[in-house]
Amino acid sequence: MQLIELNSNHSSFKPVVFNNISGLNFIVAKQASPGIKDKSRTYNGVGKSLLVAIIHFCLGSSKKNSFKKHLPGWEFYLKFQVSGVEYKVSRSTDGGQVIKLDGEEIKQSEFNKKFENLLFDIPDDLKHLSFRSLLPFFIRPQRGSYVNFNDPNELGQPYQVLLYNSFLLGLNVHLVQEKYKLRTERERIKVLIKELSNDQLLKDFFAGNRDVSLATQDLADKIKKLEADLSKFNVAEDFYDIKKEADRLRVELDNAQNQIVLLQGQVHNIEESLKTTPDIKKESIERIYKEAAVVLSQVALKKLEELEKFYEHLTSNRQKRLLDQKNELVRQIEVVTEKFSREKVAFDNTLKYLDTHQALDVFVRLTNRLADLKSEKENLERYDQLLKQYQDQKIKLDQKFVEETLKTSTYLTEADGVIKDLRDFFRDLAKRFYPESAAGITVYNNDGDNQLRYNFDAKIEADASDGINSVKLFCYDLTLLLSGYGHHMNLLFHDSRLLDGIDPRQVAELFKVLRDLILPTHKQYILTINQNQLDEVKPYLTADEYRTIIEENVCHILQDDSPEHKLLGIQVDMEYDK
Repeated sequence: MQLIELNSNHSSFKPVVFNNISGLNFIVAKQASPGIKDKSRTYNGVGKSLLVAIIHFCLGSSKKNSFKKHLPGWEFYLKFQVSGVEYKVSRSTDGGQVIKLDGEEIKQSEFNKKFENLLFDIPDDLKHLSFRSLLPFFIRPQRGSYVNFNDPNELGQPYQVLLYNSFLLGLNVHLVQEKYKLRTERERIKVLIKELSNDQLLKDFFAGNRDVSLATQDLADKIKKLEADLSKFNVAEDFYDIKKEADRLRVELDNAQNQIVLLQGQVHNIEESLKTTPDIKKESIERIYKEAAVVLSQVALKKLEELEKFYEHLTSNRQKRLLDQKNELVRQIEVVTEKFSREKVAFDNTLKYLDTHQALDVFVRLTNRLADLKSEKENLERYDQLLKQYQDQKIKLDQKFVEETLKTSTYLTEADGVIKDLRDFFRDLAKRFYPESAAGITVYNNDGDNQLRYNFDAKIEADASDGINSVKLFCYDLTLLLSGYGHHMNLLFHDSRLLDGIDPRQVAELFKVLRDLILPTHKQYILTINQNQLDEVKPYLTADEYRTIIEENVCHILQDDSPEHKLLGIQVDMEYDK
């Protein structure tokens, strides 16, 4: 892969044309008026790091909410080539997981898979390796990517870090994956044993107080004896009939009890009704009319007497009817009560018989006990089997660990030539910066009980300082580009952060290394750099070197004097370096 041009659908955007598809390309951040002491005028914020973020965005990174929020409606276009074939990608900040490749929409996942196949020779049976996980080694995407030479993704996951680097260094990644699997399986078994040890039934066994095989044999003896007892057990012939009759009587008693309560309730209601008298007396009517000063005629008085007799007749009939109903209910209560008493006596006698002849209850209890013993024995056998399975697996894993360690030792011996070439290439690069410092790439067999197959490092003596660490990172990335394996990238892109803390003399040497190694190999190297960094390095280069290496390869200039001269052409404050 080599970059050709980055553009946008907004006219304010400053197109970035990478003039040298093969060769050096420098994007320079300048202060328009370097003599003016204005804190708001700075190399930061002109778009150097944003440029890297946009390139990754076009190359299938996850969608950026900051782009969608601060740059709605923006679309970025990236032209690049792979093995001489040119591609054009366009991606909208509002488009989510959709990318346009040569004018046709394609899902982000399909895009990444396509260029994974074109740019990296990843074996089918390897997990975690992908286009997006390996691309940051060639275009470090974030501020944190410049902290550790071997972890541009900022994963902090030792296994994945080792896997990525082993792949790009040409080491046997299947050995890396195999040890990871073995270790993971061993940890899984440990978790299983821990869960088993928390089982209440097994705590004594795990504590060493009891032996599983002895306890299992003891349970087998008890089961055998109990089965023999039950085979000889005889139940009285009429026991089942009596038990059935007892169940019937219990139901009848319950029904009778409910019926008695219902009838008693009805009797209570009738008694309450008898207390209520709705009769109207003639004297009451006369008193009402007299109080109203109305004189009743004799004819009216006569009719009132007839009405009073009529009401008396009705009242008499009502009382008789209620009393008859009450008497009938009382009679029914007596009948049901008598039935209840008889059945209760029969039920009590049945219970006495069952209590005297408890053969079935004993049989049931013995049967339940037998089931409990069998269940306990099955649990012990099952857990004992799991323990034996764990022991067998542990032995096999231990043997496999030893075999893999021996296999790795043999491999590293056989691959010494490959490792030596990498080590020598890196060391020769480092020696150009620090001739007196020991340097190199080391790969050792890791036989510890962990997930890591190799003890791997790239070292420059005293690389704990920021400047030397940055030089080490540069040397390592250049080693992967020029002497690494499994990729067809042909591109290395560094941000100006790389140069922070490096002595100007070493920066000057860095440019000479690029001239000597990038140009002959027809690879592409891109660097964003601040003008003050160029000013600092200029005294350590000849005029001809400065012109041919740097000035003739500046492909784009960003300035701080106004938003129009920055990358986007507008002023936007957003967090994208995450």
